[in-house]
Parts: sequence; C-alpha cells; structure tokens
Amino acid sequence: MNDEIETENSLASSVERLIASLTKLRLSLLKYETDFRSHLLQAHPAFRKSAVNLIHYLALRQHDIRSLQDQLAALGLSSLGRTEAHVMSTLDAVIEALLRMAGRQREKVEQLSFPDFQEGRSLLKAHTDALLGEAPAHRSVRVMVTMSTEAAEDYAMVRALLAQGMNCMRVNCAHDTPEIWERMINHVRRAQRELGLPCRVLMDLAGPKLRTGSIEPGPRVVVWHPRRDALGHVTDAARILLVSAESRGTDPPDADAVLPVDTDWLAQVRPGERIHFKDARGKRRVLEVIGNSEHGRWARCDQTAYVTPDTVLLRVDVAGESGREGGASVRCRPSNAACFCGRAISLCLPAINPTVVTRE
Repeated sequence: MNDEIETENSLASSVERLIASLTKLRLSLLKYETDFRSHLLQAHPAFRKSAVNLIHYLALRQHDIRSLQDQLAALGLSSLGRTEAHVMSTLDAVIEALLRMAGRQREKVEQLSFPDFQEGRSLLKAHTDALLGEAPAHRSVRVMVTMSTEAAEDYAMVRALLAQGMNCMRVNCAHDTPEIWERMINHVRRAQRELGLPCRVLMDLAGPKLRTGSIEPGPRVVVWHPRRDALGHVTDAARILLVSAESRGTDPPDADAVLPVDTDWLAQVRPGERIHFKDARGKRRVLEVIGNSEHGRWARCDQTAYVTPDTVLLRVDVAGESGREGGASVRCRPSNAACFCGRAISLCLPAINPTVVTRE
C-alpha cells in the first residue's frame, strides 16, 4: 500500500514539474512572437498565421527539449517531435492533458492567432503546393534541380532531368545572364509539352555580393624545406636562389625558394661563402653559396627556414672571417617589396593583440 502511494506521489510530482516546464516554454514562445511583432504585421494576411507559427517553431528550437520529450513519451503523450505545422496548438494540447492528469482545470488563456492542428496542416500543404507544385503520386517530396549553364544549350539534358523526376527547376540568378535563363526556361517548357509533366521554375534572386575590400598585407615569408628520407635524414638540401630585388625575371622552377636581396650586396657574394642568419622563429641557419646563375647566386641549406623582410643576412668568407667592409659583417635584409615564396598566398586579417591577464 505504501509503495502504491509513493508511486502515485512520484507520478504527481513528475506531472507538476512537466506542467511548470511546458508553461515556461510556452511563455518563451510568446515572448519571441512579441519581439517579432513588427515583422509579423508586415506579412500578408493570407500568410500571417503561418508566419506566427514559424516564429513559434524557431523559438521552440532555441531550447534543448530532449529531456522533456523523454518524460512526455513515458507518460504516453506527444513528445513535441512533429509540431512543425502547429507548434502552439501541440504545446497547448500537451499542457491540457497534463493538467487533466493532475486533476486541475486550466486557467483561461489569451486568444491568440495561430493555426490549430487541421488548419496548420492545410496551410502547410497549400503553401508547399503553391511553391513547389503538387507532390507526385508515388512520393511526398519534390525534387529540385539547380541548372548549370549547360542547361541553356543542352535540351536533351533538361528533358532527361524532367523525365527522371525533376519537379522544380532552380535558376541561380547569381550566375549567367537573363538571356541564358530564358533559354533554360524554354527548354523545360518544351520538355513539359513533350512529356506531359509539370515543373515549377524557381528564380533564386542574387543577394548582395559582399566584398572584403583591400586586404591588409600579412607577413611576407619565404619558407624552404630540405628533402628527407623516411627516417628524417636529409637527402637533398634546399636550393635557394639569391636574386637582385630589382630583377623582374621569371623564377626558375628548380629553386625551392627565391630570396630577393639588395643589388650591391648581392654583387659581393661569391661561391664558397657562408651566409648566417636567424630565421623568423629565432633558429640559427646557414646558407652555403654554391655557384653563380644568370639570375644571381645559388645557395644550399640543409635545414628548414622561415625568412621575412626583417631577417638580417651576414656574409662570412671561406676563411671564416667577417666581411671586408671595415672588419664588420656585411648586413642585408631581404627586400620588403618582393619577398614571397611564389607557391602560396596567405590572406591575413588584421593582427589581433591578445589580452594578457595577470593573476594577483
């Protein structure tokens, strides 16, 4: 006896919690409707109830109702899973059923303009048929096919699409021209006459073409990598071509990287020299000059390096002594105007300075 009473009390408590949760959910739908009132008033009267129902549906999907659904299903009630055509009516029906289970009468609610079960389904069918055409006898869904440019010239393709079940031809007005669209439509109309099949033509109007404008230049980086075997051993050093920043020639295909540098500095570079630098990551790297080229000087490097216009190159001769200008190392920076890899383009947003938070 005590177990039965405890079970009844637990069920009653569960029902009351569900009533409270669904009532709160209903209020959130009404608030959403109020927030969009000005937009709803702009809808044509023939579509206003459908617009209200859409607002309710969007509001419902703002909530995670999976737990509610499980609890409602356990009581043999609708789990709110198929409410698309009549959201508020379904919610009200479930609340009414829960109140009856709790032995309570529902307080009088405000009269709202939203579709009931039958009206919601009728409106959804009518609007779908008007937009997409009546559903085929053997299925409830419609097949929409977006036309490619070829549809303006290839009648056989359009006819085959219609014969295979196309119900709607979508013309993407963001592409092609009115003359091309007209030929597409003429083809589908001709196919309709020949096959005796209906087909809607839907023109998808082009929206605003947003453009980013001028893109702020990002860091100009030259990257090279030596080739390695499966164990990571270098098999071929990277080949780097040092060229004059003033040159405008075509980069040779056998260069792993092309590094534009100051013309006078380059003229002093000789085979056998070693050029030291720290790359953009602070890694010490060495270029070994191995020969001349009609474009400049060939160098090799057996380590990966990232070079930017801020990188400082230091010439050291074969004997390991500093460059010849007053005993000081001859410095050079890669040209800021032409320092790029030639194999990839990096589009960069403006730099974001992170906020540093210090803990007391």
